[in-house]
Amino acid sequence: MRKSTLRNVIAAAGILAVAGATLTGCSSSGTTPSANSNKTVHLTFTNWDGGMQTVVDTWNKANPKIQVKLIKPSGTGYTLYNKLITNNKAGTNPDVTEVEYQALPALISNKVVVSLDKYLPNLSTDFSKSALAQVQFQGKTYGVPQNICPMVFFYRKDIFAKDGITTAPTTWAEYAADAAIIHAKNPKQQIGNFTAADPGWFAGLAQQAGANWWTTSGNTWNVAINDAASVKVADYWQGLITKGLVSPEPNWSAQWSTDMNKGNLVGWVGAQWGPNQLPSIAKDTAGKWVAAQLPAWTAGDNTVGIWGGETEAVTSNSKYPAQAAKFVNWMNGSTEGIDSLIKNVQVFPASTPGQALPSLQTPPPFMSNQADYNTLMATAAKGVRTFQIWGPDANVTFDSYSNAFGSALQNKTPLSGALTAMQNATVGDMKKIGFTVSTNAN
Repeated sequence: MRKSTLRNVIAAAGILAVAGATLTGCSSSGTTPSANSNKTVHLTFTNWDGGMQTVVDTWNKANPKIQVKLIKPSGTGYTLYNKLITNNKAGTNPDVTEVEYQALPALISNKVVVSLDKYLPNLSTDFSKSALAQVQFQGKTYGVPQNICPMVFFYRKDIFAKDGITTAPTTWAEYAADAAIIHAKNPKQQIGNFTAADPGWFAGLAQQAGANWWTTSGNTWNVAINDAASVKVADYWQGLITKGLVSPEPNWSAQWSTDMNKGNLVGWVGAQWGPNQLPSIAKDTAGKWVAAQLPAWTAGDNTVGIWGGETEAVTSNSKYPAQAAKFVNWMNGSTEGIDSLIKNVQVFPASTPGQALPSLQTPPPFMSNQADYNTLMATAAKGVRTFQIWGPDANVTFDSYSNAFGSALQNKTPLSGALTAMQNATVGDMKKIGFTVSTNAN
């Protein structure tokens, strides 16, 4: 991560189209108590994850002088981030907020969140470089990484075995070969799908292939969403779709869920959190899925991208940033906090020591047949490669992905053309905002 990464970002304003609604709850008022003060500090924390209240309760019980109130936002994702930007000037933001990694640059540039370096000077010791890269910009740290979501391959071992495939594909060439075998054995079955509904999914695959959609040099942003690595990924899936070996049905659609549940789709390129979603997608198939390392472009290469992930950040509106940082660090960096996240929020921690906690020795219920599930995730996490930085308008990029790839699938035009559309939309928006942009290939 280059230390100059957000110099130009922080100088710009208005990354997102701000919304007019106001977040429920405000930051605490008053002055920061001294170390010897008996005053109880009250913090507010915005987070949409189920089970988070139990994590907060665990903190409150152990820290009577720093009490946290959990606020469930009325909207998630960029709906929330727009509100945070709007409310920042009014000073009504919570003390701590949940932020997905790709959205953090926008909140930094709009001065919604603050650096935690002076409060947490030793943060780096428990986190990998790839995890810290998600929260560090311009040499400063703006959050504590909560989870790491390496991409993996889920497959129906029973159907693979029935078709004579005894092991999961280890390379993308093997994936394509297995796809052909499966479809030939039963034309109703396919090895997986290409989804135009999930830009984070494609971004993770591009990361694995070596893409860097955004980089910086001084005050200049380089945008290369249609670089050679990303085109390679698009062309690969184009070939599978054209041959009918994968479904173009997007993740989360009713038809996709039906096909997953009935066994028409016998694999899924997903991420670590897949078992949290599979019960509602393929409820009749519990115990039949197995997770494996994501296929590699080169045999023996363990590089994978991520799909998802988030941090907690302290807002500039907080009157108690030191106490807020302490809470964030406890949640994502202490044994007690991480253990509570694992048990109540089903988090796979970004903290390297956290990945060895006893609470991860039990696999997710949906994967009860795979005792080493979390061991596999820890191994996959070691090979994680991410973008050097997420762009300041990743929301525009993500919106363009869904529109461009959806159109390409519908009109049967090259998927690589959708990458060009994403590139043009992203560059156009950044220039409109006022960034200096280069489009030279990485």
